[in-house]
Amino acid sequence: MQIPLTKNSNKILEYNVGEALVTILEYKGKGYYIVQEPKLEGEALETYNVLIDYLYRSLKPLYTEKDPIGYIEGVLEEVAEELGVKDKYEKYYDVLHYYILRDLIGYGKIDVPMKDPRVEELAVEGPGIPVAVVHRDVSEYSWLDTNIYFNSEEELRSYVQKLALRSGKHISTAYPILETRLPEGHRAALTLSKEVSGRGSSFVIRKFPEQPLTITHLLALNTLSPLEAAYLWLIVEAQGLVFIIGAMASGKTTLLQSLTTLIPPDSRVITVEDTPELRLPHEHWDPLYTRRSYNPAEKWMNIDLHTLVKFAWRRRAEYIIVGEVRGEEVQVLVQASASGHGGLTTLHADTVDSMIVRLMSPPLNVKHSFLSLIWCVAVMKRLRDVRTRRIIRRLTNIYELKVKGGNVEPVKIFSWNPQEDRHEPDDPYEIFRRSFRLKILAKRYGISEEDMITELKSRKLFLED
Repeated sequence: MQIPLTKNSNKILEYNVGEALVTILEYKGKGYYIVQEPKLEGEALETYNVLIDYLYRSLKPLYTEKDPIGYIEGVLEEVAEELGVKDKYEKYYDVLHYYILRDLIGYGKIDVPMKDPRVEELAVEGPGIPVAVVHRDVSEYSWLDTNIYFNSEEELRSYVQKLALRSGKHISTAYPILETRLPEGHRAALTLSKEVSGRGSSFVIRKFPEQPLTITHLLALNTLSPLEAAYLWLIVEAQGLVFIIGAMASGKTTLLQSLTTLIPPDSRVITVEDTPELRLPHEHWDPLYTRRSYNPAEKWMNIDLHTLVKFAWRRRAEYIIVGEVRGEEVQVLVQASASGHGGLTTLHADTVDSMIVRLMSPPLNVKHSFLSLIWCVAVMKRLRDVRTRRIIRRLTNIYELKVKGGNVEPVKIFSWNPQEDRHEPDDPYEIFRRSFRLKILAKRYGISEEDMITELKSRKLFLED
C-alpha cells in the first residue's frame, strides 16, 4: 500500500522497532501504520531465496532448540558455503540476517507489529486486505491499516496453519476455527479457508504486555482513582467477592490483573482460565487451564471451567480467581465465597442491572439469595474522549449489592464524571457513609468507624505517593 508522504499526509509518530522504521500517518482522515524494513532486492533477494529454501527443507524443528537464533547463526555460514553463495552472503550479511531470522524465528510479514510493544491487536479478514492494528498511543483511530498484505488465499492459509502449529495446535478444513495461545502469551483466533469465514482465511491476535499493568499504572492513566483503588484494596484483602463487568475490550482483564497485586503476597491463589492471561507474582500461585479436544470422539477428554472451579475449591486456596465466567462455574465461585474464599472474576455485561439478569438466567442460574455474597461490582467502559478523540478506559461505577426480600438493590459507591474526567466522590467519609461493606468490615476487625475511615485515607495517600 502506497500512502504518499506529502503535505497532504500528517506524520503523527515515528520510531524504530529493531531495524525497522514505523511511521504513523493520518491521510484523508484515516490512520495508517507504515512499516519500512531493510530493502531486500536484486542479488540480495536471490541469495535469500536460495538460503531460505534450503533452510526450510533441511533445518530440524526450531522448537527443540533452547537458543534458536544462535543455532541458525551457527549454520548459516556453513550453508552459504555449501550452496556456493558465501561471497554474496558476506556481502549482504545484515539484510540477509534480518530476513532469515524474521521468517524462520519471528512472525514473518507481521513480525514488526508483533514485536512493537505499542501494538495491542492485529487482524486480517482475508487475502488482499491490509493487516490492521490497534495502537496504544494513537487510540483516536480504532484500527490503523498497515502496508502489510497477504497477497493470496494460499499464502494466508499457509500462514494461519503456521500460527496454529506455533501454538502447538492444529487447524484444518474439518475444524476450521481455532482459539489458541501463542508462545509469548498472545491470544489468537484463527479461521481457515472459506469454510466459516466468507472472505477466506483470517486471524485476530490480541497481544498482552510483557509486564502486566499494575494498579499504579492504571492510576497514572486515570482508569480509576486512588480512593477507588484503596476501597478495592480493602475488599480484596478481606477476601470479598469482586465482579468486574463491561463490554469486550473495555479493560476488564487488565483491572482484574492489577487487583491481583493487592492480594497479600503470602496467600495461596488459584486462577482458572480458558486461555492463560493472568500472571501473578505470588509464590503460591496455582494456575489451572481448561482443556478442549477438537475431535468429536474425544469430547470426554474436555476439562471445562466448571470442573476446574470445583477442583480449585478442594485445593485449599485462600483466593479463587476465574478469568471470565460464562456458565454454571459461577455458582461454584459464589458458593466458595460463602465458605470464606476470596474471589475475583469478570463477566460480559454493560450495566449492573444486565449483570443481575445474566446471573439469574440460564446458563448461569445463580439463585437470588446468593447475589448477596457478591461484595462489589466494578463497571469498566471503553470510551472515546470527545476532546482528544482518543480511546480511554474508565472504571465508571462501583456498586454493592443489597438483597432485600425478593429485590436486588445496586448501591452506587463510586461514579465517573465524564465532563471533568473525574472519579467521584473523593471523600473517604462519604464512601464510608455509602458502603455497608466497609461498616461490616469495621465490625469484623473490631475497630471504630473513624478507624476504618482513617485506614481508607492512609491507603489512598499511599497510592497517591
